[in-house]
Amino acid sequence: MESSGLFALGKAAGRARLYILGAECLKAIYTAFTTGVFLTGFLLNAGMDQVQVGLVTSLPLLAGILYPFSPLLLERFRRRKAVLGTARLLYHSLVILCVTLLPGRVPEKSLLWWMAAALLLGNGCNILVASGFPAWHIGFLPEDIRGRFFAVSGIINSVFTALATFGASLLADAAKASGRQTYWMGMIRFAAFGLALAELILLLLPGEPEYPRGSVRGFRLLILPFGNRKFCLTMLPVFAWMAVSTMTLYSANTYLLKDVKVSYVFISVLQAMNIVTTAVIMPFWHRLLLRTSWLQAFQKVFLLFSLYPFLHMMVTESTFVWLLPVTMLVYQAVMAGGTLYFNNMAYLFTPEEDRTAYLSWYLMLVSAGSLCGQGLSTLLLKLWPEDWNMWTVSIAPVQRILLLQGLSALGFGIWFGRVLLRKLET
Repeated sequence: MESSGLFALGKAAGRARLYILGAECLKAIYTAFTTGVFLTGFLLNAGMDQVQVGLVTSLPLLAGILYPFSPLLLERFRRRKAVLGTARLLYHSLVILCVTLLPGRVPEKSLLWWMAAALLLGNGCNILVASGFPAWHIGFLPEDIRGRFFAVSGIINSVFTALATFGASLLADAAKASGRQTYWMGMIRFAAFGLALAELILLLLPGEPEYPRGSVRGFRLLILPFGNRKFCLTMLPVFAWMAVSTMTLYSANTYLLKDVKVSYVFISVLQAMNIVTTAVIMPFWHRLLLRTSWLQAFQKVFLLFSLYPFLHMMVTESTFVWLLPVTMLVYQAVMAGGTLYFNNMAYLFTPEEDRTAYLSWYLMLVSAGSLCGQGLSTLLLKLWPEDWNMWTVSIAPVQRILLLQGLSALGFGIWFGRVLLRKLET
């Protein structure tokens, strides 16, 4: 995959793509510091239980109902840089900085709701302008180079994510041993806030075009994507992918930390394998794309993804040393392809005119899918918190959810291949 032409510094478009890639790398780092196992650990250390962690991470996704209203705001502006920058700054300030400062400063009984409020408000600010950056930056990624760019950025992002995760894990385990876990995890999140500000600067550097006035306005702009049948059908795998892939995003981490008693460093070393895994496997996914299509390749990812939860549910205190590495290897290999193909689903059948309307519905379904997956996981943990004992085997609640996750991925992948592909590729 030749990448030098993608980032030619002598051309404005090349520099813009470099800024976009740099912003993605910074986002990969601060996301690693503020989500996943580190957010789970931060919330658990703040005194929350497994169900409360699920609620805090699921409730902000409710703000996703605001996505369709984003074009109503953005279409008022021919230049959007100031609006996008201000909204993104508020988002980072509330979601990273404010959440970091809350533990110990508000009563423990109300911490859950303070956290949820900060995340809801922060995500709401971001969501109202969320389609603005993709609609702006996609102009620098024409169809003939888009697959290459996504593949290259996927490999580079995996390096930054793994290094950041490993570094943070060393600090987290050291903080746990020192008895000052809250302080050091807070420091990690403050560093993430600084990186988020740097990302914002890079996002604002590419040249911004003057956006043409759309031919459709008001309520008709909100419902415009419903007239595009293929776009609507493409949103089904978008929703399904987010629901399935995020179903155990936090509960699986809680299971590893509390039930299996895996250390942060061990998890992060395995996550660091993502550097090699992505670099090795990404050319395969790119070749598969060239030989098939975006949709056919994405369908195969659903089928392969089902292997991950089936393996993860068998990880226990007695098996994690050898089985968790195998599980993470499978997860990383499949997610490399899933991320590559998923990134282009929003643009397959999206016209250039009124693109923000289409991207807003796409982003809403991304949020709704995550809410559905994580919300279902939280609900099941709340309804059936006890272990199931079958003969000599004890099945934890998260293990049951992992089983459901695997069956869901496999079932949708089969339906995708037998039914949906025919409708989309005819």
